[in-house]
Amino acid sequence: MVTVCCMPSSASHSSGRPKRAQNSKTLTVDIHCHISTPECEPLVRGLFSPEKEPFVFFSSAETREINQRLFATMAAKMTSPEERLKDMDRMGIDIQAISPSPNQYYYWTDGELGLQLARLQNERVAEIVRAYPTRFVGMGTLPLQNVGGAVQELERVVKVLGLRAVEIATNVNGVDFDDPRFEPLFAKAEELEVLIFIHPIGCTAGERMREYYLINIVGHPLESTVAVSRLIFGGVLERHPRLKICVAHGGGYLPFYAGRMDHAYQVRPECQHLIKRPPSTYLQQLYFDTVLYTAESLAYLVKQVGSDHVLLGTDYPADMGEADPVGYIRKVRSLSREDKANICGGNAARLLKISP
Repeated sequence: MVTVCCMPSSASHSSGRPKRAQNSKTLTVDIHCHISTPECEPLVRGLFSPEKEPFVFFSSAETREINQRLFATMAAKMTSPEERLKDMDRMGIDIQAISPSPNQYYYWTDGELGLQLARLQNERVAEIVRAYPTRFVGMGTLPLQNVGGAVQELERVVKVLGLRAVEIATNVNGVDFDDPRFEPLFAKAEELEVLIFIHPIGCTAGERMREYYLINIVGHPLESTVAVSRLIFGGVLERHPRLKICVAHGGGYLPFYAGRMDHAYQVRPECQHLIKRPPSTYLQQLYFDTVLYTAESLAYLVKQVGSDHVLLGTDYPADMGEADPVGYIRKVRSLSREDKANICGGNAARLLKISP
């Protein structure tokens, strides 16, 4: 097990090895950071239409134009590990758990093409990890529109490519994860002891969120809230107690309003069909990143779920990301040194099986 503390590193990206501050055993690990695989784009050219992606469909013309310019400026950071290593050094991040960009889930493709696209991305993640094994660990993606293929790819991702986690959306073409079709996926993830990182892409109920970038500001945390609520009330966490799931953006709104779930569980029979205890207790089976922006919000999240269930995340390189993640965690006065150590890297090291 790795001992970690919330200390920025003076890492050397040229050697690919982090030169950690005074204590050589310390690590900071970013659980939430994306890459893109441009080689996928020719395979889907001509197949995409806006209604297939809520993030695009429920965005205003202004938002689409801004995003187009933004993605162009982020291209080097999304594709070049050397470029991002410079930013990691500046931000005090020793290791990134790199994951595919959510706009490359491609769940709207057919199962065969989806598997091909997932494999391309997973191979790219593995390639970066092999090139810089002390700076990156990998998360894969899965063709969840084809659960059988997704289960096979999950096994390959872990056993062949050596990736430590997989990233999934909050639903698959409008189907939620309490649907019985996904049971084999969660059973295999539990068997492999692999971390699942849930990251939304837009919001399926986005009709009122086109303006003001609400599709991201409100839509993303709302999507995570609904997804986690269905995992709880649908009995997925009851049936799979050893699942390891981390939810992006601090888990959405749910950790901050869990009392409403518990009240409903006490008074509404339809909330009791598939679970045996108050809904909020299942939050203890989940993990959450720190992309909450204010020290007060992070302090409340830790109070709700414990410092051992919160992981440093940046959402790199998005403009909605956190540029000073270590400094942000340090600002939370209610956290002990041990709490900060857990959040900055200890929890991620444990979940991702990072060795010293």
